[in-house]
Amino acid sequence: MPAMEQGDGHTGISRRAMVGATAAGLAGIGLTHPANAAPRATSASALDALVAELPPYEPETKVIGGIRIFGSFLKGNVEVWEKGFLKHHPEAEFAHNFTTSSEGAMAGLYTGLSDVAPAGDDAKITDMMPYYNVFRHLPLEVSVATGGYEARGTLWAIPIVVHKDNPIRRLSLRQLAGVFGAERTGGWEGILYTAKYARHPRENIRTWGELGLRGEWAERPIQTYGYCAPGFTYYFQRKLFHHSDKWNPNFRQYVEAKEAPDDDLGKAVASERMLEELSNDKYGIAWAALMHTKDYPDVRPLALAARDDGPYVPLTPETVRDRTYPLIRDAYFYLNRAPGKPLDPKVREFMRYILSREGQRAIVEHGIYNPLTPQALREQRQKLD
Repeated sequence: MPAMEQGDGHTGISRRAMVGATAAGLAGIGLTHPANAAPRATSASALDALVAELPPYEPETKVIGGIRIFGSFLKGNVEVWEKGFLKHHPEAEFAHNFTTSSEGAMAGLYTGLSDVAPAGDDAKITDMMPYYNVFRHLPLEVSVATGGYEARGTLWAIPIVVHKDNPIRRLSLRQLAGVFGAERTGGWEGILYTAKYARHPRENIRTWGELGLRGEWAERPIQTYGYCAPGFTYYFQRKLFHHSDKWNPNFRQYVEAKEAPDDDLGKAVASERMLEELSNDKYGIAWAALMHTKDYPDVRPLALAARDDGPYVPLTPETVRDRTYPLIRDAYFYLNRAPGKPLDPKVREFMRYILSREGQRAIVEHGIYNPLTPQALREQRQKLD
């Protein structure tokens, strides 16, 4: 995953001792919706209450022997889960290697080096193709945690921001795809490219008038801004473009400062420059990082809706935690399971622990990500069977 998300990886061998509001009026404008609602802090009691609703861990299989883990250490959460699991299965052992971070997670599976592949990034087509070439099926993707609200390294949710003078207050994901995307012949379904996800040029949204704005705004082109770091970009493409890489031709790309050279040419494409430009561009729109946007008073976030008929949801700690904001991000484990075949019993038992009250409480206590909601957790547990 991108450097800003993962931080410093490390390598280790872990053993028992070591792991000691619905749309109204013109679509998209939403002048009365509180898209700029002030966020409230996510309280520990609220997280505790959420975790209390989750099913407790009840071992089904006694685990003896090794579980190999290769990929991201998910900001220390993987080792926290290992420790908790060993309390229930003291004869289990873990061997892990976090050197490659998320970028190497899938490779651990298809080279036979690992049993589970934790990753902070969505698996890319280039991750899945070599896996498929080895096993002739796609990996099983299991969400294990909800990302954070704004803090660096927490898989923060993505805000969509505009200039403060822009009258628009909300957008649907379809509209967002029309603004940032472009016409295409198809899209990806697994590792297969299909015209099922083709997009006609008439679905492009290129002026503010196409989003319902009138007067001086009606004919003004929409200038788009965003990131080009692979982890962020691929999430956006997966969420809105069916994995396509066809963007609005005017899309201006930036990166976190640490991902650019420390010279004037690098500083010119740092994410802060994007927000400086947007602060002076009434007709721009960006997907950015809330940790940065809050320092730029001339930009503000929009409420988003997964469907055109709403509800339109502002980005707050609560809407991230309850997974109602449409552009949250997840932490994943990727697993090798052939269709119609059971998971390795050791792997399944470890995943059952992670997807339990105890496993999700460990997320809260570690303080990086958010736990899954009861509904999301049920959906993920069903994948194990």
